[in-house]
Amino acid sequence: MSNLKIFSDLSHPELAKEICAELQMPLGQANIQIFSNGNPIVEIQECVRGSDVFVIGTQAPPASENFISFCILINALRYASARRITAVIPYLFESRSDKKDRPRIAIVSRLVAQMLETSGINRAIFIDLHAPQIQGFFRLPTDTINGAGLICKFLKQRDLSNYVIVAPDAGEAKKLHPFQELMPQLPLAMLDKRRYAHDEKPTVHKLIGDVGGKVALIIDDEISSGGTIKEAADFFQRLPANERPSEIRVATTHPILSGNAMSTLNQSGIKELIAINTVPVPETKKQATQFEFHLLSPANIIAKTIEIIHTDNSVGEFLDKEYLK
Repeated sequence: MSNLKIFSDLSHPELAKEICAELQMPLGQANIQIFSNGNPIVEIQECVRGSDVFVIGTQAPPASENFISFCILINALRYASARRITAVIPYLFESRSDKKDRPRIAIVSRLVAQMLETSGINRAIFIDLHAPQIQGFFRLPTDTINGAGLICKFLKQRDLSNYVIVAPDAGEAKKLHPFQELMPQLPLAMLDKRRYAHDEKPTVHKLIGDVGGKVALIIDDEISSGGTIKEAADFFQRLPANERPSEIRVATTHPILSGNAMSTLNQSGIKELIAINTVPVPETKKQATQFEFHLLSPANIIAKTIEIIHTDNSVGEFLDKEYLK
């Protein structure tokens, strides 16, 4: 593990420290300051010349500020003569803006890819991109860690005989393949959810499948406002009594939980939220829950992925083995 260095921006330092603990190495020294006018300045405080550097930064709120600081940190490492720079991005900034689905709008995730490349990265690692085509926006090697393995490992510690996996919309149904492979005994249902504008007010029209008397496990890659979960719960309540689930539980990779999300989730009546710690969740939000809230750390799988890349072994084979466990 010679010449390996790990740096972190200001977005999720706790996760960076966990990853360094897994690798039994110190976190790289960098000074990142935000001036009163909002401008960041970055100074690398140790030698990185010829090093294989991994930079950890998740675009948690304030997202724009964190993303710009992340790019500047990468650029500072490039000018400090790092041999290779790999961006480790558990949650990618503007990942929902991945297509031109309305006239005169930007495909921002393509712009984000260009900005990261310009800042000086040689490679990127993600956890559960919002859409697979985002990998194609990058002109350099990328690897995506599938969060299903972490979530399923946690779920398999309980009795799942009465569970049914529920996709909140058709788009999410396409992403349930890993869950079906890891938990093939569970039936699948899907909600017909539609969003008529670029807002946080989805509408559920119908259910495809059977959830009557079962534990409905809603799988969503990202929870921002909580509106999708609340609308799904309200829809279930409108069903005849014998067609409603006995309870609703939720699993997600990215617990953004912006604004009044916790209040919205509390009102939905869900019994549990399982989330991967890809973005920091403030203690105030953890304490505001009226449901079980479990945060799963991705530090171990990220650390192993870093080690595999650093030693020039096959990331794909490693992630496939971890995923199939």
